[in-house]
Amino acid sequence: MGPRLRGDDENEPTSTGACSQRWHDNQVVNKASNSMKLYSSAISPYASRVRIQILHKQLPVQIVPPPGGMGSAEVKAKNPAGKIPVLDMGGQSLAESWAIMSYLEALHPVPAMLPADAYAAAKLQELVRFTDLYLAPAMFPLFLALRGKADDAAVAQALQNLDAQLQVLEQQLTHRQALNSGLALDLLDAALLPIIWYARVLARHFGVTDCLAALPVSQQWWQRASKNDAAGAVLAQMQTGLQAAMPALFAEQE
Repeated sequence: MGPRLRGDDENEPTSTGACSQRWHDNQVVNKASNSMKLYSSAISPYASRVRIQILHKQLPVQIVPPPGGMGSAEVKAKNPAGKIPVLDMGGQSLAESWAIMSYLEALHPVPAMLPADAYAAAKLQELVRFTDLYLAPAMFPLFLALRGKADDAAVAQALQNLDAQLQVLEQQLTHRQALNSGLALDLLDAALLPIIWYARVLARHFGVTDCLAALPVSQQWWQRASKNDAAGAVLAQMQTGLQAAMPALFAEQE
């Protein structure tokens, strides 16, 4: 079972002095954030990364489907692009997963998901940028192929490009090992896990049994990060959602 969301009633003072002050400060934060709602979908990798953060930190954020559906007037009122995730805070809102995650990290810094060292934190963000600008887009042609909008040659080229980006990721993760922060789960883990989950599912569907097989550092990272309780719960939600939406993707596993 994954971690459950924490309510205000669990933040009870246990002593006086500094502990009581910390409890009071937590109450102020929780009261300010307990009206937050995350517009999310089980199969959105970008909403899923935020859900991993929310579950890992046990934040008082309601996870709800986008009101009126994707691209609705209600969603566009919070994010003119009409896309999710959106963090709805009543009179305020935030779109784009990294902006939401950075805001939640600043608002709820414990447990930390960002290294205290400035360089290590910047390297983490560098890798998130690589993920969003190069790794994730490498899969777009494979999604087109699922809709019958790409031929075999395009699929082969997409798989080759995906492999090339995964090899870059392998080098990046290798270099990052020297900056190990000791965090159980960090924001890169949360951001990268749903993307790699999709890469593995799509590659398998198009004939690549394990796209991480020749990438030992990435494979080791996956084995560690995906076993985190929050990550495992969200990845399971993704599989359930995608299996319902596109059962053919998982037919070969049955």
